Amino acid sequence: MSNWPDWFQEALRQRFYQLELASEQQASNLPEDEHLFTKMDRFKTNQNEDIQRLLSEWEEAIGYQLSQDKQSIYMEGVKDGIRLILPVMHSTVAR
Repeated sequence: MSNWPDWFQEALRQRFYQLELASEQQASNLPEDEHLFTKMDRFKTNQNEDIQRLLSEWEEAIGYQLSQDKQSIYMEGVKDGIRLILPVMHSTVAR
């Protein structure tokens, strides 16, 4: 990476720093999420079959939405990478 421009290296450092912070924040929520899921499972098993079915459908819909959100975040990361690399590629071709 030593032959890449300083601005590019700094942009990468800043982006990885942002991602690291987001990852740490997400990891800190894992015990809370697990507790919530345990409570939800306990609640669901104490309901009649119709309510259990509705809750399962709701969970499925939420899971689908979360997967769409994750896909969108992934695509934003790909776009970020392209935005970072294209100027370097163009400057290398112009030489």
